[in-house]
Amino acid sequence: MKRKRFGKLLAILLCVFVLTSCNIENGNEDSGKYVEASLFCDVSFWEYPVWKVQEGTITGDITRKTGLALDVIQPTQDMDTQLRLMLLNDELPDIVSVTDSITISQLVSSGKVWRIDEFLETYKPDSHILQDFPEDIKRELIRRDGAWYAFPSHINSADARERWKTSPYMEQIVRYNDNNAIIWNKELLEQAGLETENLRTQEEVLAAFQKVKDMELQVEGEDVVVLLVDGKDYQDPTLKYLEGTFGAEWVDDEGNYKDILLQPQTKKALEFLNTCIRYGFASPNQLAMETAETQKLMQSGRVLCFIGNVANTGVRFDGWISTGVILSSDGSRPVLGKNMRASTGWISTFIARDCENPEEIAVFLDYMTSKEGLSLWHYGREGTDYYVGEDGCYYEMKTQDAVAAEEELGIWWMFSNTAWHRSVQAVSDEDICSNQAMTAYGMNPETVLYDSSLLILPANLISSESAEGKIEKAVAEWKESQIMKVVLAESEAAFEKEYETLIRGLYDRGIEVLDKRRGEGYRANCQEYGSSIQKVNKEGETER
Repeated sequence: MKRKRFGKLLAILLCVFVLTSCNIENGNEDSGKYVEASLFCDVSFWEYPVWKVQEGTITGDITRKTGLALDVIQPTQDMDTQLRLMLLNDELPDIVSVTDSITISQLVSSGKVWRIDEFLETYKPDSHILQDFPEDIKRELIRRDGAWYAFPSHINSADARERWKTSPYMEQIVRYNDNNAIIWNKELLEQAGLETENLRTQEEVLAAFQKVKDMELQVEGEDVVVLLVDGKDYQDPTLKYLEGTFGAEWVDDEGNYKDILLQPQTKKALEFLNTCIRYGFASPNQLAMETAETQKLMQSGRVLCFIGNVANTGVRFDGWISTGVILSSDGSRPVLGKNMRASTGWISTFIARDCENPEEIAVFLDYMTSKEGLSLWHYGREGTDYYVGEDGCYYEMKTQDAVAAEEELGIWWMFSNTAWHRSVQAVSDEDICSNQAMTAYGMNPETVLYDSSLLILPANLISSESAEGKIEKAVAEWKESQIMKVVLAESEAAFEKEYETLIRGLYDRGIEVLDKRRGEGYRANCQEYGSSIQKVNKEGETER
């Protein structure tokens, strides 16, 4: 197989990268004749599952339906570099599911991945995807990549919701939800005598943290964690939430594109996080935690407050509540970017042109995204794991946690369809609680929504081989390393020094050149859509 040749290359490179894969589990029973396809995913907190092919398993049923079993490649720590090395050496996995915009651009420009429509017309011309894929999403994918190269995850758009009808309640969620949020443990709030209406401002939140720390609360003999951030991925969900709630935007006072890290409100967000660590509300080791560790902590009942991707905590939300926003002491209003057009999804899935067994891969893609396939891998077996009510909604017959743990339900995120899921989802009390957690930020009367689709730039806007591409890479690397130093600064003076180093380093690496190029893409979007992002928190106008 292709991966064997790649293994030799890695050995020559003195094992700089380690390529491993989860074996396909046969058990005692084989599912009959089938072929294998390798799959690579760059989502760091995705659970890399074993694909079971024996009877009585969900994945085994999928293999019998499609003739295909997935061999999931577990990436190294530097997964983007690993994949780019595969691309460079013509060793692409059969199926590539990625979120990184630079990697997407490289895949598109490489000529080594199929166009989705061409692939299906060749190997599965009767695929439902060619008939019912939402046109508005397809247009955005073509606009981004130049052609329809990627199958997007979490399909959701006006055309999609028209195709898979959703309720007014679900439409409200579409308008206001965001996975990045702040949530509080209801039981610990009660023990500490804290009320959510007194947890609105930066000062109130920090005072609450200090109160609980001083109380030395424990759960089953272990200290309460006052604040938990989103582990090693904190620079995305945790910092992104804090930037938004403190009012950081992507444009300057004149409406020109400006990197959010250069905004004064981002400094306030970094300062808040640094304060929490210096005062012992959050511990430095949290910044290196794997997702499994943060989930274990969340499920222990010992966490008072969590800031990050609440959809990935693994908790039941009936024990949690969101206060929506943290209002900054400088008077800036919270802002939240919402894609007000068709989304290109979170994960983009590509098919390698030299993939082995393209016919089976085409059947597999068609099945996993069909109603039958979505029902099976997301809900399980009808009549055993769920039933369909008279209203057409799906009702669980077991607790979802037990089924998911046993069968790994809902884990194939790269094939998910949000619009379909919401069209069949029976709304439970737990769903209402989880939706409250994810919509409180957007629905807060202080929050200003803006159209983040204007910030989605074409994949070919900046070539990785160009001077701007090299600047983009240098800036990204500098952000990742220096933000950590800013957040971990041991005093206010050290924070100011590290923050100044961060900003100076961005300018030294050419962020103004990068902003100018991205600004051209942003203005092109504004012209095409006839709208723009209006600056909310202008300098000198932020006092409430």
